[in-house]
Amino acid sequence: MEEKHFEIPIDLLQKCVRCGLCKSVCPTYRINEEERSFARGRLALAQMVLSGELPLTKDVARQWDECAMCRRCEWICPNNVEYKEIMSKAKELQSNTLGKDPFKYTALSALELMQTNVGRTVVKMAGSLLSLIPKKELKTYIPSGINGAVKFMPKPSKDAFSIRGQTFKTDKTPSKGTLLFFTGCMVDAFYTTTGKNAIKVLNKAGYDVVVPKDIKCCGAPHLYSGNIEAFSHLKAKNQEEISKYSFDAIVVVCPTCGGALLEDYGYKNVLDFASIVASSNDLVLKSKSKESVTFHVPCHSYSAMKTPVSDFENTIKKIENVEYKKASKAQSCCGFAGLFSMKNPELSTAIQKEKMEDFKSTNAEYILSACPGCVLQLNDGNLKFKNNQKIMHIADFVANNLED
Repeated sequence: MEEKHFEIPIDLLQKCVRCGLCKSVCPTYRINEEERSFARGRLALAQMVLSGELPLTKDVARQWDECAMCRRCEWICPNNVEYKEIMSKAKELQSNTLGKDPFKYTALSALELMQTNVGRTVVKMAGSLLSLIPKKELKTYIPSGINGAVKFMPKPSKDAFSIRGQTFKTDKTPSKGTLLFFTGCMVDAFYTTTGKNAIKVLNKAGYDVVVPKDIKCCGAPHLYSGNIEAFSHLKAKNQEEISKYSFDAIVVVCPTCGGALLEDYGYKNVLDFASIVASSNDLVLKSKSKESVTFHVPCHSYSAMKTPVSDFENTIKKIENVEYKKASKAQSCCGFAGLFSMKNPELSTAIQKEKMEDFKSTNAEYILSACPGCVLQLNDGNLKFKNNQKIMHIADFVANNLED
């Protein structure tokens, strides 16, 4: 068998001039306050491993694993260091040198299994059974971190995957075009109502919406964890499925999926749901009573998708009788970052606490976001820290205030 070589790209590493600007936006540095706890330090470790100055040990691997991969460092970097590319390769090297991390491997395999016929059947059955429990979230023990962790997880939807393989036509004539809705795993399995609400609003805005029948996980969690082989496999499967449909643009309600489709799949026209709503003149949005909202800007919406923050704010401002209260840390990381929050529960909770305190200070009734993963994390934080605020995806909030 041909031996594989996993290399960290030295040319990308050398673009970092060690200015340290990334320190100011790194969520994990704010907690640990160590050089190796932000991008500059993690890149230095990668360069030392590559040059042979430092062996690739479990301690080095831990520093890389404690990165949330929010990519805020890329967003602020004056030298355009491609941190994601470097760290994906570094984690691939880590996996092939030290062996696969059992926790990450199991979690990523579960994502792949969930998008098989068997997995979808199991999720739907679980959703039907758990719908008998009145609580929206289930207190779940996660065997990771120092002493394990407890997270309030959403129940699977009893109608999980129900929008797959369908075309939803607008009643507007003529249609403004066809949008391919890349739903994402969280919407498919847990937040199916969010997917339905997004389609309802997009139809009302004058678009036909097609949902592919057999898309898989976008693969971003695999890529960010260094499992590049699995990512490439998922990418090929999804491209094959997407090629079966005619569409004018791809729409997402998850910026991590959107970032992968734009940056790694190579699709040119990938839009966040809010960008379409913000630019639409065909929607009448009005709350039946005075309400106040604040908004959490998902990191990957601006670091990966490059969606203007104004698209989210303008979407909210379109809704009559709704007051927008901007949080001082609206663009800071919420601490979810997929596997990061499961593997590093202490770090994740510390970041989450800071975020929830900031939101509480706004006195807003609702906290909105544009990412299902962030919605999960904010819901968890709302329950843990007793914020007594309502957490919603922006697609749900818009749909709830849509007038016929």
